[in-house]
Amino acid sequence: MSRWLVITGYMGAGKTSVGRRVATRLGRVFVDADREIEAHAGMPIPEIFSRRGEVWFRRTEETVIREILAREPHGVLALGGGALESDRTRGLVSRTADVVWLKASIDVAWARVEGSDRPLAADRGRFERRARAREAGYRAAAALEVDADAPADVVAGRVAAWAGGREAAAAAETPR
Repeated sequence: MSRWLVITGYMGAGKTSVGRRVATRLGRVFVDADREIEAHAGMPIPEIFSRRGEVWFRRTEETVIREILAREPHGVLALGGGALESDRTRGLVSRTADVVWLKASIDVAWARVEGSDRPLAADRGRFERRARAREAGYRAAAALEVDADAPADVVAGRVAAWAGGREAAAAAETPR
């Protein structure tokens, strides 16, 4: 029985780009937690932050991720960069999914998000401090760490190969 495959990492790591490609390679559904939160709130994330604040966003994020991970069939879920700051979310994800940390260097991640409308990508110094502060949470939850500075197709190939190997091993262990 497969489990959800969760893709985590800081903003600019390529979670959505890689996640979509991995889902296609594995023949699974792809879900982007941020898009699900936007649908739940009825507004884009920058507006959620400005109108309701980060605390409301994080609480909603916990609820939405819990609901996604309860769905069948299990797919590939790209988390928002701060989702694992929540102890509850990190614990749930660690227990119920295979977690992959896309670890991008600060320079690459910043180059990918600089000038975007992302609320937490306005200041390079703050961006860097927050990225470093989140690394422990990513590391604690991840079963696999992948260098995400490479092109998305290369990273997706590595993740899909790893996930496919885990599924094959689990299937071989399942009594018939």
